[in-house]
Amino acid sequence: MGEWGEELEVSLSALDLMPIFKQHRQFAILSSIGMTFLYIEEGWASYVLWSQRSLNQALGIIGVIGLIALIGYLISFFFPPTLVSASWDHPRPWGVFSNVTAWSAGITLIINVIIYVLLLCLVQFDFTAGYTLLRDVYVYAIFGMCFFHGLLLYVRYMQYLYTMPGFVQPVKVISASVGVGAVLLIVAGFLFLLDLYHFVSAPAAMQPLWGLHMYVRALYAFTLALAAYAWHLRWIADH
Repeated sequence: MGEWGEELEVSLSALDLMPIFKQHRQFAILSSIGMTFLYIEEGWASYVLWSQRSLNQALGIIGVIGLIALIGYLISFFFPPTLVSASWDHPRPWGVFSNVTAWSAGITLIINVIIYVLLLCLVQFDFTAGYTLLRDVYVYAIFGMCFFHGLLLYVRYMQYLYTMPGFVQPVKVISASVGVGAVLLIVAGFLFLLDLYHFVSAPAAMQPLWGLHMYVRALYAFTLALAAYAWHLRWIADH
């Protein structure tokens, strides 16, 4: 980036970035819906594997979990950009983008804490279910924060950089995207192996349902991640 680009970058205020924050609404909505079904599946699996509650009670709690997940993730995408104001005095636009993403990550964390408590209520605070669900919800929280919000941060910043004079660095863009894809595959493989270990260690009577839960969740989450990754690739290619 040339000297002219650096001077323009410094002269920009946080409010100048608002047009970028107003884009990618479809990605935010579809990501929120996709994550919601992940929690609904977790709730249903928790009921089948550990809960002694009646079907009506379980469906009520699972419905609340799904509603909180959907509304919460929508808030995590759409609320933080409304906080941007001229008082956000960052030396570079990256500070504005990362600050918005930090708010999104914080909201996502709060959502997952609430959902974890509801899942504990669903399984009536069963000890084995409690630490298993803690691991699952922790992974979902990291998935939402680092992948979906992180990917949106990357696309927003790239969108900004494409408007800067003299920014032509396709090798760096491609390298970053390939790196994200490699991390996705490595993490997905590790989590699947971890699930496989817990499946083998589970009591024989639980293994059929546990296996169904494990494969449905793994395939759905991986498909969700691939869809988001494909969206980012399409955006990079179109711009």
